[in-house]
Amino acid sequence: MARQSLVLDASVGVKWFSSKDEASLVQALAIRDAHIEGHALIVVPDLFFYEVANAIAQKQAIPPEAVQSAVASMFALGITAVSIDPDLLDASVTLSRQIRITVYDSIYIAVAMKHDCPLVTANPHHQKQGGLNCKVVPVEEWRPER
Repeated sequence: MARQSLVLDASVGVKWFSSKDEASLVQALAIRDAHIEGHALIVVPDLFFYEVANAIAQKQAIPPEAVQSAVASMFALGITAVSIDPDLLDASVTLSRQIRITVYDSIYIAVAMKHDCPLVTANPHHQKQGGLNCKVVPVEEWRPER
C-alpha cells in the first residue's frame, strides 16, 4: 500500500477525543490508525492543534486531565504541522473571499492545495467547495488508497 498524504481539518481530529455519539467515528479513527501504521501521512496547519484542543476543552463531559492527555497524544502522533507563513495566509485570505468561508476554514484548503493532496473533513463548509484545485473528501467517504 502506498503512503497517502492528506490534510485533515479539526472537525476530524475532534472525533478522536470526543467519541461519544460522534458521527463517522470509525472513519476518523481509521485515518488516525493509517497514519500510525505508516500508510497515511497527515498534514495539518498548526491551527489544527488549537482548534482540536479548544473543542474538547469546551466539552464539560471531558475532565481536564483527559483534555491534557488528548493534547499530549495529538503531538505524540507525529502529525506534520505546517506553520502559517505570509504566502499561506495570503492564499487563505484569497480563498476565504473567493468561496465565502472563514480564513480559519480556508487555511485547511490552502494547505491541501500547497501539498497537492486531498482535504478530509466533517466540516460542511469545506464539503460544499467545488471547482478548487483541491479534492475535498467527506470523512465518511474516506477510504485508504490501495
